[in-house]
Amino acid sequence: MPATCVFCGSADTLTGAHVLGDWLSKIGLDPAPVPHGAGWLNRIGRELGLRPPFRQKVRDVCGDCNHGWMSRLEVVAQRVLTPLILGQPGRIEAADQGAIAAWVQKTALTAMLVSSEADRGRGYGLPASEYHELYALRNELPPLPASQFWAGRYEGVRGWSIRVTPLAVRVDGLPEPDRPQAYAMTILLGQLVLQGVRLTTAILQVELSNRLELPEFWPPAGPATWPSGQPLEDDAFLGFAGGKDFRSTEQRIQVQPWQPATELEPSRAGPWAAWSSCRQSVGKHVVYYPAALVGEAMHGRFYAFGTACECPMAYLIHIEPDGAHCKAADTAEVISGLYEKLAGEEYEIEDDDGSFWCKRLPGPFQQKMEP
Repeated sequence: MPATCVFCGSADTLTGAHVLGDWLSKIGLDPAPVPHGAGWLNRIGRELGLRPPFRQKVRDVCGDCNHGWMSRLEVVAQRVLTPLILGQPGRIEAADQGAIAAWVQKTALTAMLVSSEADRGRGYGLPASEYHELYALRNELPPLPASQFWAGRYEGVRGWSIRVTPLAVRVDGLPEPDRPQAYAMTILLGQLVLQGVRLTTAILQVELSNRLELPEFWPPAGPATWPSGQPLEDDAFLGFAGGKDFRSTEQRIQVQPWQPATELEPSRAGPWAAWSSCRQSVGKHVVYYPAALVGEAMHGRFYAFGTACECPMAYLIHIEPDGAHCKAADTAEVISGLYEKLAGEEYEIEDDDGSFWCKRLPGPFQQKMEP
């Protein structure tokens, strides 16, 4: 079956569409190569390599979309957003607000296409209907219905980022919904941060504000002056992008991060990566494994190993897409036996702390995810 455009469904030749417009590489932002990555929230991401910013492309868009309505959005975004990205005070005029909101939405949808086919097969991404419905509005260039958008000032060193977070509409006294009913889109560029929320369940119409009191530019209510509200600082960025700053005008209704996607303990990478999720009667335990395994996980290769912390217990650990998990806790002899029975080739990792032995996990964890 031939590949089709994710927006219009055309089977015409697909082109390389920039996730972030190439114009961003020409306005004075730092062009130095930086690490790129993509992946599920709170999981070990997929490493995309070291490259200059604003060069990432996806090949899921036809030429008519890429060079037509999507290009028109980029023209408006370049004209309106360039001074704000560079920190120059300005406004988003009412006549441009729909196109800027649609540009944020189009960029977020396109960014989700960077995910691997394996991730998409496991449900990573946004519904296909979001792409089709935005395409249906291409002549007017507004965002999708039931959307709100804000613009704020960023004070930090990240340079740029795109994040999409699934959200749940929670009503007091009712359980967590079994699927998200909205998503947040956050785009950071230079000194500008743009955030939007799209409610995908039509009957759940909730008006939102945010903790930083950022100016809203969609739905339109006159020119939006920038900068306004409180600045977003580096240490608050992840919570902000993770949808934790929204405030509902309805007392008993809240729009918050959808817990199955956002409440995992974040995976961490460093000289050594720490794991601290094994809960035994004596409390939490901490074991360590080489950061090389994090790099392997970022390329879709996962491992198992036996280890121990300061207490007498030993543990069998599996590195999986959302971090490290304890599969068994027992004496060193028992854990050693369980490790020996595992299928998979054994590897030795040498680093400053000596030799570290582990086994490559077979089956679904052995998928190789190339950039």
